Amino acid sequence: MFRRRQMRCAQPGLVFVILILTLFGTMAWAADEGPLLQPPPKWVVPLKFDRPSPDEAVDTSQDYRWLLSDRQINAQNDEEFVHEVRQTLNSAGVQYGSQITVKYDPSCESLTFHWARLWRGTNKLDRLDLSKLHVSQAGLDTDELLFSSEKTALLMLDDVRVGDIVDYAYTIEGTNPALSGKFANSVQLQFRLPIDHEVTRLVWPSLRKLYMKNHLTDAQPKLFRKGTNIEYIWDSRNVPALHREPPTPIWYDPYPWVQLSEFQKWSDVNRWALSLFTTTNPPSAEMMTKIKEWKQLPGAADRVLAALRFVQEDVRYLGMEDGVGGYEPAQPSVVFARRFGDCKDKSFLFVTLLRALKIEAFPVLVNDKRRQELAELQPSPTLFNHVIVKVNVDGQSFWLDTTATYERGALPLRFWPTYGWGLMVAPGVAGLAPIPPCPVQPRTTVTEYLNVGGLNERSAVKIITVAEGPDADRLREHFATTPREDIERDNLNSYAKLYPFMSRTAPLIYNDDEQQNRVETTEFYAIENIWNHQADEPYYHCRLYCVNVDEALIKPAVSFRTMPLGVRYPVHQIFHAIATVPTAWPINPSNITIDDPAFYFQRLVNVAGGQLLIDYEYRAWTDAVAPEIVPRYVRDLDSATDALVYTVIGL
Repeated sequence: MFRRRQMRCAQPGLVFVILILTLFGTMAWAADEGPLLQPPPKWVVPLKFDRPSPDEAVDTSQDYRWLLSDRQINAQNDEEFVHEVRQTLNSAGVQYGSQITVKYDPSCESLTFHWARLWRGTNKLDRLDLSKLHVSQAGLDTDELLFSSEKTALLMLDDVRVGDIVDYAYTIEGTNPALSGKFANSVQLQFRLPIDHEVTRLVWPSLRKLYMKNHLTDAQPKLFRKGTNIEYIWDSRNVPALHREPPTPIWYDPYPWVQLSEFQKWSDVNRWALSLFTTTNPPSAEMMTKIKEWKQLPGAADRVLAALRFVQEDVRYLGMEDGVGGYEPAQPSVVFARRFGDCKDKSFLFVTLLRALKIEAFPVLVNDKRRQELAELQPSPTLFNHVIVKVNVDGQSFWLDTTATYERGALPLRFWPTYGWGLMVAPGVAGLAPIPPCPVQPRTTVTEYLNVGGLNERSAVKIITVAEGPDADRLREHFATTPREDIERDNLNSYAKLYPFMSRTAPLIYNDDEQQNRVETTEFYAIENIWNHQADEPYYHCRLYCVNVDEALIKPAVSFRTMPLGVRYPVHQIFHAIATVPTAWPINPSNITIDDPAFYFQRLVNVAGGQLLIDYEYRAWTDAVAPEIVPRYVRDLDSATDALVYTVIGL
C-alpha cells in the first residue's frame, strides 16, 4: 500500500493470534455477509500437532507455547489457509488465548472459519460458536488519517484455562484486484517466539513463473509435482526465538524470510504502475483556471512552488486505503475537486499539474522503512509504502513530498529523507533509481544570553532558537498545531528541570522566514538563586547547561549487541552560551573534541571582553552503529554527556 506513514507490519507471535492482511478492496465496498463456517477447502492438507507430555518441563517465562504454525497458500484460487495451535502456560496466556482476532477486507476477501477448539487432557472441546463472533469496521484511523474498509473478526472463546491447547483454523479467499492477478507474498521462517513446528505450503500453477529470493537464510523448500501444480513446502522443527535488540535502524530486519513474487524485473513493476498512474478524466474548468494562473508566473521554479504549495496545503491528507484504492491513485480531477487524498493521490495530481505547466515530473515509489535495502529485494509492487515526485527544473532534480504540509522555502531548500532507492513511474524505466542524499540538512542553533547576578540576585536569560531545513518544518508544524500557551508552559517546565527557580518574564516571540525556511523563537526568563554551594564547600558555584545537544545524545540501554544500533539521523545541534558576570572569573580556555565514527562533538570554552563563551556542536554521521563498535560509541557518548554541564566557581 502507498501510504504517507509507515506501513503496518504483522509479525506472528507479537500477540496470541493476530493476522493482519494488507490487501484492500475496491472503493465500492461489496455487501458483506460476514464470516462463514465450513470445512477446509479440499486442496488443504491439515497437519496434526505433537501434544506436549504431561511431565515435560514448562518454560514459565513464556505466556504460551507455540506448538504449530501451519500456513497454506493456493495461488490459483487466491486462498490462504491458516492453522494455529498454542498452549496457554499462565494467566496472561489465557488472556491472549481466549480470543481469536482476524482482520480481512470484505470488499475483496471472504473469511471462513473451520474450527476453534480446546484440548484439555484427553478431551476435545468445541468452541466455534459464530453467535459469539463480533465483527467491527475499522473506519477512520485518526492517527494515520487512513480510512479503511478492513474489518476485524473477534471470536471469544469460553472457559479457557491454564494448560489448555487452543487449536483453530480459517481461510481467507480473495486478493487485491489492483495487482491484476499477479502474486506477491512472503514466507517468514523465524519469529519472536519459539515454534515447535512451522510449515508454509505453497500450491503453485506450474504454467506460471514464480521468483523466490532468500533473505538471511539458505533454507530451500521441498518440491512436489502434483498434476498441473508444483508444491513448495518449507518445514521446520524446533524453531528458536529471535529477539530484536532495540533500538535498531528503521531499515534493519533481523528475521529470515523468503520473498515470493510473480514479477521478474523492475520493468514489470513499472508497467504495472504505469497502468495505475494513467489519466482518464479531463481536467475540470476550475483546475484549468488554476493552471492558467500559474502559467503567468515568471519562472519554472515559481510555477513548481505554486503548484506544490497548493497540493500540500489546499489538498488535505486523507487516505482511502481499500481495495484498488490501496495502490491506484484517484483521478487528478477528482482529487482537485474534493480537496483530499493520500500520498499517491496528491503526487499524481501534482505531476498532472506540472506536466500541464510543461515541467517534467514523475511519480516515484519509495519505501521509507526499507530504504537502501530495497535494491536487495525481488521486484514487487508490495514493497512500497509511499509516493513522492521527481521534478526536473533548470537542469536540477528535486525529490518532493506532496504530504509535507509545513515545508517552506525555494526548491534548493526543500528536504527529502534518505530513501536510498525508488521506482520512477515512467515509460521505459527498467530498474530502481538511486535517490541522492539531500543537500539540505537539519540544523538547530540555540543561543543563550545569560546575565548572571550576584549572590541572592536574579539572573536574566534570553534564549534564541533558530531552526533550519527539516528542523524548521517540524518547529513550524509544532507552532501551527499547538496552542502558544502550551508551548510556553512546556518550554518553561523543560528549563526548570535544570534551573528550578526559573520563571518566564515576557511572552515568546515567533518569527518565520518562509523564503529561507528559517524559524526563530526568542524566550525571556529569570533565574533566582543561580548560585549554590554544599555545606562542606567554601565556595559558591553555578552550572550552565547545554539543553539541545543533551536531548540529541541518547545512550542505549545495552552496550554489547549482535545487531546494529539505530541512532537519530540526520541531526545537527549547535549551542552557544554567552554569560556576563558581575566580577571576573578565573577561567582557562579549553577544547574537548570527540570524533566518533557515528558522531562529532565539540565543546569550546573561552573568555572575551569579560564574557564567558561556551560553544557546543553535535552532528550525527550515520543512522546505524555496527555492533562491534557500540562499546566505543557508548564510551564516547558518556564523555560527551559529561561535558554538557559547565560549572563556574565563584570567588
